[in-house]
Amino acid sequence: MTMEELTVYGAIGAPGTERTLAWELLALALERELGLPQMPEIAREPGGRPYFPACPDLCFNISHSRGGAVCALDRLPVGVDVELLRPAPRRLAGDLEDEAFFRLWTAREATVKRRGLGIGALVGGGPEPDPLCRPLEGFLPGYVVTVCPSREARVRTVFIENIAGR
Repeated sequence: MTMEELTVYGAIGAPGTERTLAWELLALALERELGLPQMPEIAREPGGRPYFPACPDLCFNISHSRGGAVCALDRLPVGVDVELLRPAPRRLAGDLEDEAFFRLWTAREATVKRRGLGIGALVGGGPEPDPLCRPLEGFLPGYVVTVCPSREARVRTVFIENIAGR
């Protein structure tokens, strides 16, 4: 990870393991990208955004959905969201096709997470996606992934085939 790029790690596991998988991805990313042998202590801001008090210049965000997991690392606040591509809830999607709905939803959620507003900010549709948000096309097959950096930056993706074999 450099000052000019942010890094997003992703993996697909068995449904029901995605929460643990997301935290394992973060630990792996910290080890590979920064040489940290163990995860620093995590605290949460009032809106719920996690951070490392001992590493104020290191920002991260994680997301998981039905077997898929992602984590983003950057030097500035970053948001990331993943959703399994599936039939969209019609009451929320309106006339949007499934993929279009989840692209919009993940962009809004990544925006909210980067800003540290808390997921409650999504009630009623949430804010418009930040213009810096970008979908990560084809990163996790069968999933929609969007990252929302705080600045223009190159995004490097790392797909982990078998995290248990790290």
